[in-house]
Formats: sequence, C-alpha cells, structure tokens
Amino acid sequence: MKKFKPQYLNEVQQNLKIKYKYPSFKHKKGYWVGTLKPTQSSPEYLIKVVYDCFTPNVFILKPEIKKDAPHRYPNGTLCLYYPKDNSYDGRTFIADTIIPWTAEWLYFYEKWLEDGIWWGHEAPHSLKD
Repeated sequence: MKKFKPQYLNEVQQNLKIKYKYPSFKHKKGYWVGTLKPTQSSPEYLIKVVYDCFTPNVFILKPEIKKDAPHRYPNGTLCLYYPKDNSYDGRTFIADTIIPWTAEWLYFYEKWLEDGIWWGHEAPHSLKD
C-alpha cells in the first residue's frame, strides 16, 4: 500500500493567496514585502516575510522595533507561534496564519510599549525548541 505524503504549498500557491488577501504585498523570489497597520491609530509597519515551506521568517523593516522587545529570535525575526504545537506547517497558507499573526504581534508590541506587559500568547522559548 502506498503511503500518503502531505502536500506542501509552494511559493506560487502562497503568492496567489497573499495577493488576494493582502494586495499591497509585493512578491520577489523568496519573500514578500508589505505593510500592516494593526489598529487605526497604529503606524504602518513595513514587514518582510521570507518564504520557507516549514518556517517562514518575519522581519519588521520600519519603524525599527526595540531591541529588547519580547518574542523575537536573536536574528530579529518575530516569534509568532510555538513550532511544536504545529499551528503552522507547510500545508497552511501564510496569508491565513503568518501575516495575521504578525499583525497580532504588532498589536501586542504596541501594548507592551505602553505598559511593559506582553498581553499576547506565550510559549516556552529556548534554542532547543
């Protein structure tokens, strides 16, 4: 009996959905750049989503994010989910997960700037996870 292999979404498929849901996002080979504004009073954030079938990386390009902001990896990418809970894998659309999670991260970042408390979801952090 042949074993079923999961069908992972490729960059072209991801791009079609991103263009539909986020028309301001521009695609270049391997990444997207676009703006998000989590609330009406928020600044526009320029973000870069680097494509990786298994773990897309998100960078905030402008405005600059504080170096001590919570839920960032040492390379500056955002920690948007706990990898071990499988909330994102290569079969899910970046437009339905990573980009909305980025807007949510930005919302909680703005709240953190106001009161120093991270009100968003938390998961264990370590380089081993």
